[in-house]
Amino acid sequence: SIVTNEFSGAVKEEMWSVYQNYYHYTKESFLGRIAKNNYYSFYTLNGKIVGFTGLRISRAVIDGKKHLFIYFGQTVIDAAHRGKSLIATTGARLYLKFWREILSSQTYFWADALTFKAYLVFTKSLEEFYPTRQQENPEHIQKVIDHIGRENYGASYNIGLGTVCKDQVLVNDPCVHIPLKYQDDPDIRFYTQANPGYTQGHGLIALAPLSGTNFIKLANRLMMKALKSSLPVFFRAGRKEARLAG
Repeated sequence: SIVTNEFSGAVKEEMWSVYQNYYHYTKESFLGRIAKNNYYSFYTLNGKIVGFTGLRISRAVIDGKKHLFIYFGQTVIDAAHRGKSLIATTGARLYLKFWREILSSQTYFWADALTFKAYLVFTKSLEEFYPTRQQENPEHIQKVIDHIGRENYGASYNIGLGTVCKDQVLVNDPCVHIPLKYQDDPDIRFYTQANPGYTQGHGLIALAPLSGTNFIKLANRLMMKALKSSLPVFFRAGRKEARLAG
């Protein structure tokens, strides 16, 4: 569910109990960041929080056109519940919630990708995203990225490069380090080139327009996930074995 950031103390404590396992933030800093995000998407199991995403909705006029920016940050999903397209589901819910404004604005989802896995959310879920190994950023896209960087990170943002300097490594997760078996992946390799300071905890601003092609790919991904989850267990196992054999 997507809700505003007005939580009870008990909810904040439950959020912190999950978040502290994956990030090097103090509790005070964590609680302070909650106020900066307009909304939160909660991922729950049997009424218990297993993850969440902070959402910051902002607006701007660039080159005379209205822009709507939707930030995905402060994201954590317990390791046992990853790989279920929870973030993609959040994107679909946001579209349903803000569809009127989305239709009248140039709308972008964006994130400060501190790890290659955060960047892969864009590459694996969407058709159009930036930056990408496929091409240089178009001029307007670079303007949008630079606007986001300046507005949200000030002097810590590197204009033209799209990277954000951090004082320390904030992510306490094995995905900070890229396993050898993944280092030949072209998208992961691009991430390391675009954000060479990732080993020091620096971030890369990644964004995607809420275009028709992106929405269709997102919807197809969610439908395939739903279909797979509804298949009998033995059939899912058989399909997996067939893929491995092929």
